[in-house]
Amino acid sequence: MSNYDCDTQYRELVKRILTEGEERKDRTGTGTRSVFGGHMKFDLRKRFPLVQCKETRYKIAFLEMLWFLRGEDNTKYLNDNNCKLWDAWADKEGKLGPVYGVNWRGWKSYYEVSGYHGDYVTYDNIDQVREVISGIKNNPNGRRHIVSAWNVGELDEMALPPCHWAHQLYATNDGYLDMQVNQRSWDVGLGASFNIAQYALLLHLYARATYRKPRYLNFSYGDAHLYNDHIEKMKEVVEREVCYDDAQIVFKTDNVDIDGYKPEDFEIVGYKYNPFVKLEVSV
Repeated sequence: MSNYDCDTQYRELVKRILTEGEERKDRTGTGTRSVFGGHMKFDLRKRFPLVQCKETRYKIAFLEMLWFLRGEDNTKYLNDNNCKLWDAWADKEGKLGPVYGVNWRGWKSYYEVSGYHGDYVTYDNIDQVREVISGIKNNPNGRRHIVSAWNVGELDEMALPPCHWAHQLYATNDGYLDMQVNQRSWDVGLGASFNIAQYALLLHLYARATYRKPRYLNFSYGDAHLYNDHIEKMKEVVEREVCYDDAQIVFKTDNVDIDGYKPEDFEIVGYKYNPFVKLEVSV
């Protein structure tokens, strides 16, 4: 892990699953080969982390992250941008329940108050993202710069409980910003490359909002798996030619507010990769 190379670490995880993985049943009925527990670390000062043994369609990953940051419970924004990522889990009206961004930007804090007609329960919406940004600015040494989507009281209302369920920020004394992402369930064939790209973007956005420089992006994962119908293709993917590049993100806006970004505000330059691999989604 010393070179923090994204593609190398990704290939190593795939190979670990292929050689050490346990056969597991899962809720989709597809079945997986799975390992438990591990860590990846990427240095954003060196390169924007993108998997190269197969193309990462990072524009879609970035769009999904912007959707998380909007705090919405429906697919309209995604669909308006020609993205169908969440359609399989949505109801007829595109509703998904309190997934990811809903709790990021509006975690409900319930409390009891006394009124003219008696006691009743109400709530405040807590914007965790704004609170973290404020915390980094005002108390950079704090250890509570955390955003969580794992709202136990609302899990049954979610179309899909969060796989990447929390992230934490660490502000260094010399002006850098690091991030730790906690992933309970990682679809390594299909989702891992997306998650790495979109959280690298998010770390850049937090760094811009707090006037810092992005540094280390850490991923700690629990159940990392390949779906059984992905295994043969992934065996071929990890043996592909190694690409060497210097992928970097370019911002096309002066905006630094966490809510002010559009999909066209980002561009990746210098990204070299092997051909895209189509893998089926297990719902």
